[in-house]
Amino acid sequence: MDMNDVMKMMLNSGNLGQIGQLLGVNEQEASSALEEVLPMLLQGMQGQAKNKDTQQGFLQALQDHGQKDTNDFSKFLKNVDTDDGAKIVKHLLGAKEEEVAARAKKKSGLDTKTILKIMAIAAPLLMSQMGKNAKTAKQTSGSDDMLSIVGDLMDGVDASDIFKIAGKLLK
Repeated sequence: MDMNDVMKMMLNSGNLGQIGQLLGVNEQEASSALEEVLPMLLQGMQGQAKNKDTQQGFLQALQDHGQKDTNDFSKFLKNVDTDDGAKIVKHLLGAKEEEVAARAKKKSGLDTKTILKIMAIAAPLLMSQMGKNAKTAKQTSGSDDMLSIVGDLMDGVDASDIFKIAGKLLK
C-alpha cells in the first residue's frame, strides 16, 4: 500500500462517515477538512525526512508507529491516541498548524477544535501506514537506508494527487 492508497482509504466514503460520526460532523464536512489537511501533513512528513536535524527522530517515530495495526479502520479509530496525534501534527506542521487549521475551517465550515481533532486522527494513521510501508520496502529491497526508502515512498505524492483522489471518491 503506497501513500496514494492510504489517502484513498482515508477518503473512502465509509471511512469518512466513521470519522464524521466520531466527531459529530457529517461526511462532507469531514471530507472537506481532510482534503485540506492531508496534503499539508504529507508535506510535513517530507520536510521531517529531508531535514538533517529531524530525520533521525522522524525515522524512529515511523518505526514506532509502524507497529500499530491500521488494517481495521474502525478499530484504529476507536483506539487512536489523539494526544499523540496532536504531538505528531506539531512536529509535522510546526508554526503552520494554525494556518492549516484556519484554511480547513474556512473550507469545511467546522470549528477549529474539530479541525485539530481531525488532524490528530489523520497524523497517527499516516505515520503508522508510512512506517509499515517503509518496513515492507526495507525487507523487499534488502536496503538498510531507511531515509532513502521513506523518500522513495513519499516521492510522487503531492497535494494535486490528493485532490484528484478525493474528487474521484466523492463523486
